[in-house]
Amino acid sequence: MNIKTLEIGFIGTNCYVISDDNGVCAIIDCDGNPAPLFQYIADNGLHPTHILLTHGHFDHIGAVEAVQQKYGCKICACRQEQRVLTDPAVNFSLQSGHPIAIHPDIWVEDGDTIAVGDLRFRVLYTPGHTEGSVCFLLGDNIFSGDTLFQGSCGRTDLTTGDWATILRSLQRLRNLPGDYHVYPGHGPATTLEIERRTNPYL
Repeated sequence: MNIKTLEIGFIGTNCYVISDDNGVCAIIDCDGNPAPLFQYIADNGLHPTHILLTHGHFDHIGAVEAVQQKYGCKICACRQEQRVLTDPAVNFSLQSGHPIAIHPDIWVEDGDTIAVGDLRFRVLYTPGHTEGSVCFLLGDNIFSGDTLFQGSCGRTDLTTGDWATILRSLQRLRNLPGDYHVYPGHGPATTLEIERRTNPYL
């Protein structure tokens, strides 16, 4: 398994490409100009089959349509995030001047498993940043979207956000057994054990 981080989009969103040993890969979140993503996939002979969305804000979905059109990927997102994904006013793409509505091919819920080649992503429902935010667990890795950052957590003052709810989601992450590498939607990677010891929101 290989994990590649590409920081793309004007807000600096982390786009992750996770590939198995046969080159089959999933893309987690993608915004901005997808050219660096396309180049990385071509340079490494990868075969994207799925786009996994941690949530539906504009800075995580801006390049989804272009990526899907190029590779024919299946888009996967949490069922509770439907309003955010499909309403440009709620996902704030309308305010950015480029309205986006995403209609996933696969709706997932807490505890579901998404098979991508030899990889198995487990869905962990972690609402609060948005009503349908999720994390994806893969082995000892967590792709936490905008729920958990190094030393911080996602904002809750936008539509469908809720402070009490994200605190419960953060406690759920804190209580996971063992340690994990944490790959957030923005900023550097960290580990769950470091966040347990140093992050005031955990």
